[in-house]
Amino acid sequence: MVKVEPLDQEGVRESSGRSNGKHDRDSSHSDPDRGSAVHQASAPGAFVYATRHLVRDLFQRLGWYESSLALRIRRFLRGRVFAALTMVSLFVALFMGEIFAVAQVSTNTALDIVLTIVFAIFAFEFLGLALTDTSYLFGFFFWMDLLGTVSMVFDISFLAGLDVQEPVMVNRESGGSSQQNVIVVRATRAAKLGARAGRISRVLKILRFLPFLMNSESQDSKKVKIAKVISNQLTNGLSTRVAFLTICIVIVMPMFTMFTYPEEDESMGAWTELLALNADSYYEAWASGNATLANVRRSRLFSELTRLKDFYADVSYGPFNAKFGESLDSGVFEARPDILDLSGVTGWTFSDPSRKSSSRVVTQGRMRAYFDLTVPKQQEAASSMGLICFIIIVMCCFGLVMSSSISVIALQPLERMLSVVRERCTQIFKYTSNLKDDSSSGSDEESEYDDMEHDSEFVLLEKVVSKLAAIADLSATNQEPEVKADMNENEIMQLSWMQGAQVPAVNAGRASVAPKNFGKGGLEASETDHRPPRGLNALNSMPVAVMEALDTAHFNSLDLTKEVRCSVAAYLITDTSTQWSTWARSNVPQAQLLAFVVQMESNYTGNPFHNFAHAIDVEYMVYRYMDLIGAEQFLSETTQFSLLISAIGHDVGHTGVNNQYLIETSNELAVRYNDHSPLENMHCARLFQIISTPDTNVFSQIEKDLYKEMRKGMIDAILHTDVTKHNEMIKELGMLYQMNSETFDSLCPETAITSNTHISLISGMLLHGADVSNPVKPWSLCRRLAYLCMDEFFAQGDLEKAAGIPVQMLNDREKVNRPNAQIGFIEFFIAPMVMEMVHLFPPLHSLAEYLDENIRNWLEVWQQETNPAPDAVAKVAARVRKVADNMNLLAKTAQEHQSQFGE
Repeated sequence: MVKVEPLDQEGVRESSGRSNGKHDRDSSHSDPDRGSAVHQASAPGAFVYATRHLVRDLFQRLGWYESSLALRIRRFLRGRVFAALTMVSLFVALFMGEIFAVAQVSTNTALDIVLTIVFAIFAFEFLGLALTDTSYLFGFFFWMDLLGTVSMVFDISFLAGLDVQEPVMVNRESGGSSQQNVIVVRATRAAKLGARAGRISRVLKILRFLPFLMNSESQDSKKVKIAKVISNQLTNGLSTRVAFLTICIVIVMPMFTMFTYPEEDESMGAWTELLALNADSYYEAWASGNATLANVRRSRLFSELTRLKDFYADVSYGPFNAKFGESLDSGVFEARPDILDLSGVTGWTFSDPSRKSSSRVVTQGRMRAYFDLTVPKQQEAASSMGLICFIIIVMCCFGLVMSSSISVIALQPLERMLSVVRERCTQIFKYTSNLKDDSSSGSDEESEYDDMEHDSEFVLLEKVVSKLAAIADLSATNQEPEVKADMNENEIMQLSWMQGAQVPAVNAGRASVAPKNFGKGGLEASETDHRPPRGLNALNSMPVAVMEALDTAHFNSLDLTKEVRCSVAAYLITDTSTQWSTWARSNVPQAQLLAFVVQMESNYTGNPFHNFAHAIDVEYMVYRYMDLIGAEQFLSETTQFSLLISAIGHDVGHTGVNNQYLIETSNELAVRYNDHSPLENMHCARLFQIISTPDTNVFSQIEKDLYKEMRKGMIDAILHTDVTKHNEMIKELGMLYQMNSETFDSLCPETAITSNTHISLISGMLLHGADVSNPVKPWSLCRRLAYLCMDEFFAQGDLEKAAGIPVQMLNDREKVNRPNAQIGFIEFFIAPMVMEMVHLFPPLHSLAEYLDENIRNWLEVWQQETNPAPDAVAKVAARVRKVADNMNLLAKTAQEHQSQFGE
């Protein structure tokens, strides 16, 4: 077997200067970056080839490539950080000039500073790779990077770039007519596009960092060379794809020239020439002293100016000024308003652009016309960006296609061919791991720009034979099994050590800050005797106005006394007009119910928002929802009763702060419930702790199995009031509607809500929807409740500042605007839920109607309180209008369904 000896040839490993064992005629088959031109007999190719090797040999003799400085530079240039910096710089160089043109930035300063930095980065990379990477010098990427780097000078105004503060001057008397100006502009544009193409070539290198190419490259380095038949298939596949790519670019690229600005449009020059003729005619009359004739010709000139303005009225570019004067010998045009003053001409459709390079000044004879080309310039810049994006997308897509083709045509068959060999080699290496690896002749670093040559089949077989020989030697000298047993033990020990390594726990060191009214553990009920006052029942403390309000959307729990709130809570459960009241009066003693309500009231804290008034409001909303949708059709009496009890206790013991605060401060509740909905878990625990007391046990006469079922539903409903479960609920509600839209639209929800899962989902919707129902109430209530809620948020923000933890969104009283916050809350949180609730139950259309009204009112309040800028008003108003229109349409559709299918 022939052993391949190292030779000093083209495939040198750049990190060490050694050969990879292949000679020059092989490198042309595996080195796409260098190309076959190096090995051709042409004079230019031979010169480049000789120069490359001359420089390489010189640096190798000097030991430069192996020096620590060269290695550090090379390692830095190949690092992820510099790769990311290069990628960002590339896209800045490709698009920033056009972005500034689209934005019509009027100065050069910002663009020049950024592009100069990018130019320095490109130059540093180019010089660094040229001096430290043997395979890069005079290779394909060398020339592409050189072109891309040099082309940067045409984008920097103080080098050779366009000065945006100077208009485009066209002098139609300068010896060559306007055709020369057009040719110059076209040549400049072509050169600029060519420079862009040079920088696009850098994308080829950056594509190496894309995942599909990185994976392919890392896997390729472990695979042997493919057989000749696979090589032929690969060549054919890539050739057809590259041909298609070329054809695609050739066909599509001309499409991006559709929006180029009208340099070929001779109308500007023609109009200037026509004005110049009239100006000369006027000047002759004026010079001759014939005032009458001068006035006539002056009127004719003004008529032509009017025609000029009308001519460009329907296009995106046109004149914005005209001056009468004369060109001096120095080439400067001097206006002569003393002879003919055109400043009185008004009604110009266009104006002087802030970016002077977007204007074109055409001079002929005694006339100078100024044209505004802002829109065409913006279109040209956008077209240029589109062209660049198209090329990048095509390159990425076809890079992916090629990578996939390589995998299918070459790598997968190769893996199948060598799978057995690799399996056997694994066993061989396992048995001989105590032998020294004699294959470490190369450095760990591998060039990104070399030909990616791998070990041939001969090298792999040589290694296999070497290992087999070692096994045979071991078998002949020592056939004891201890070696194998020791290796297995070591492997087990290493695995055990790796698996047993633990990351030490880090003490967060956060102080547990207990909010006010928290209590010991957050669970203990108040020890005060809260038995109901003698003679208290569900009706004796309820004013007539309150009872009437319960049948409308205007019920207000905020201004009620404690006794009235307790009466309302009991009345909503025992109201004889409801289906569940019959079951409740039969199974829940009134004394226990009233004691339960009073005890619940005493366990609510004095928070601005999350207090007993909020609990009563939520119970009322659940009561109203169930009444409007006819919940008795699909919810049992026990489920409805459980929901009302859950509504009363869903926030019992609320601490005035949210779950995230408890978690951030390592509060006892967060620790107890493992950071999973600590407040909601505490509410459930506190509720059932109160129920467990005989005097307040409203479930005392209920069978155990039924109680367990009701308790499970209550816990599930209360836990789903956690806002972190909001989006999941919205998704599930939407899915339920989509699967049964005809049923819900025809007001037959009982035929769709049949499973326990559906019942649990609807129960959670009713309680959660009632819990966040502030924005779907009449405006006066909506605004008042929103401000109370924000007061509580701000109080938490003050605690967060005092505790030194990040202030959560909406909690900073110094930064948050209340009306604007409510607009966002409605747009992103409430509107999607109302959409699904009304889809499922059209009788709830009033929610959409109130939401439509309230978000519009919040917009007005925001404008009155903050007096925002017009552009800000326009943006927010557009958002509000979108939500309001959606709610309006939703309400109308729901009303139509209710009118069509309702009783």
